[in-house]
Amino acid sequence: MSVPRAVDIIIPIYGAADELRDCIASVAAHTDLETHRVILVIDGPQELPSLPAWTILQNERRIGFAASVNRGIAESTRDVVLLNSDTIVTPRWIEKLIDAAYSHEDIGTVTPLSNNATLCSVPRAFEENLIPDIASFAERVERVSMRSYPRIPTGVGFCLYIRRALLDDIGLFDAKRFADGYGEENEFCLRALDRGWLHIADDATFIYHAGHRSFGNSRAERQRRARAKLPRRYTAMIAEFMKRDPLAEVRARIAAARMASAIRHPPSGLRIAHLVHGWPPFQHAGTELYAYWLVQRQRENHHVAVYTRGADPARGEREAVELDDGGARVRIVTNHFTARDPLRRNAIRDRALERDFEKFLTGERPQLLHVHHLAGHTFSLAHVAKRLGIPIVMQIQDWWFVCARVNRFDRDGNRCDGPSPAKCARCVTLTRVPAMNGLMHALRRRAARAALATADVFIAGTNAIRDDYANVVPRSTPFHVIPYGVAIEPILWSGARFGRRFSRRSAAEAAAAPPDTSARRPIRFGYVGSNAPHKGLHIAVEAMRGIDPSDATLDIHRGFTEEEKPRVFAAMDVLLVPSIGLESFGLVAHEAMACGVPVIASAGNASEFFPPGDSAALRAIVRRVIETPSLIDEWSARLPEPKHVDAHAEEIEHVYRSVLR
Repeated sequence: MSVPRAVDIIIPIYGAADELRDCIASVAAHTDLETHRVILVIDGPQELPSLPAWTILQNERRIGFAASVNRGIAESTRDVVLLNSDTIVTPRWIEKLIDAAYSHEDIGTVTPLSNNATLCSVPRAFEENLIPDIASFAERVERVSMRSYPRIPTGVGFCLYIRRALLDDIGLFDAKRFADGYGEENEFCLRALDRGWLHIADDATFIYHAGHRSFGNSRAERQRRARAKLPRRYTAMIAEFMKRDPLAEVRARIAAARMASAIRHPPSGLRIAHLVHGWPPFQHAGTELYAYWLVQRQRENHHVAVYTRGADPARGEREAVELDDGGARVRIVTNHFTARDPLRRNAIRDRALERDFEKFLTGERPQLLHVHHLAGHTFSLAHVAKRLGIPIVMQIQDWWFVCARVNRFDRDGNRCDGPSPAKCARCVTLTRVPAMNGLMHALRRRAARAALATADVFIAGTNAIRDDYANVVPRSTPFHVIPYGVAIEPILWSGARFGRRFSRRSAAEAAAAPPDTSARRPIRFGYVGSNAPHKGLHIAVEAMRGIDPSDATLDIHRGFTEEEKPRVFAAMDVLLVPSIGLESFGLVAHEAMACGVPVIASAGNASEFFPPGDSAALRAIVRRVIETPSLIDEWSARLPEPKHVDAHAEEIEHVYRSVLR
């Protein structure tokens, strides 16, 4: 058996220009192009980035994936590697694939491991896995590999090494029956099996696959049509493969290597599942950040998993991806809030999501479930955990359970004095059928109260939340008020402008200090958050109207990373929190105060208050600060020492232990 020195890499191209650019860069970086040849097959007219001077075949019209692949194969006389244009290859990929292909004379195809390759997916099989650091993950895969080359029933077309001897034996892909872009490699591999050829996975090679970038929303229907064309024995073979799971040891070695570099969970650690409606870096609102910080602390001593919602526009409804976030499993299920079913759209019931959540809980076997928020999911997920006998810690983060607008902010822009069926039905439209709107509100109200009734204990960050829910939650269920901690480290600047923040002078010293107006002009007022109406940004903008920019400015901060947050607060003198709707805790205000920045707010924790929605009252405070800048020092001197998130995590764990006793 002669091992080839050179192979041809065939990349069919249709759309996905950004991914193609990354693919080409990775191939150029990790392939010996003096030895191997790359053939680009452009499937029909399309706008593309500039292409390297490789072999290029241009289809006059679009002929489909299988036909484009066949054209590339016909151009070659060597072994070939079919490579999707939305992949990123890694070091020594070609050399390792060749080694695997010629480890046995009967091997016909080789498929590398990938984050998104059905039966060859890692770290979780038959899932799309998000891999933040492709290079280090690929290095780990190669380092722990035993070169066991497990046999698989079919290759996977995202990256498929095919020996020329196999092509000479059975021919090309069936481009006529499988013109839609799915199923062609499965049918090809079935024909190869019938001729005695083998298919293997290369457990030493990892290739990143973005996936689903060429067909958009049509891919589900294309996949369905392709499955219908495959023989029944294919489904049986895949079921048998999943039952035997010959890649289990491969995934276990990768997982063990990951855990060896992470903090090990002690024998006394708990198994904790978190349920939240978003996850950084994809969502950055207060509840999502709070859950993220808590999980980062808990994973040091416990086994932690997260079930959350995502909204990647490239994914279809209910499609899920898996993320290993520092040792914590995070399952992200897509919800674009576009469901036609009003029960699902309004989080009342979703049978498919319930089944997926049950599978998640069954696999994780948590000792308790910490519910942070059910928005973007469904109220009924709480019943899934209850049915499985899992204790529930329900953290109430806002007024979503009692208000479809979340913050008791009515449609006219005013604060609501409390819910009632008729008033809520007039305020929020939950269905396009007007006659059914009242019924839908009644169903939502009943589903919300039923979900609350599943809790074994409640947690809130403020007494205001507890008081507003006093007549909604079961009176016999314990309710803990635990103010949140913050996980921010301030930047300690030197110089007159910033030094005052961190000196912690007494109020008397601050008041006695001579004014330093020149060093504080313009005074920088800051706003952090979205432009949602209940956040009151328009109130802050109106309050600043007529203020001379040389005296004071309003800087609006959004879209920054957690790492950038200390610099954001360091760039302001005073934070404005002009909310109209109710705020459950005011995490941003606490972070600002932890950085020595005083807060002017309409409610919550602040150095100075003004009536909600009253821009004139806020403008008066702003003018007073301009006239007397030493107020900033006085307020800074009175700021309380913030509670750190580590202390808060310990308080939460005490609640966990009380539930599990």
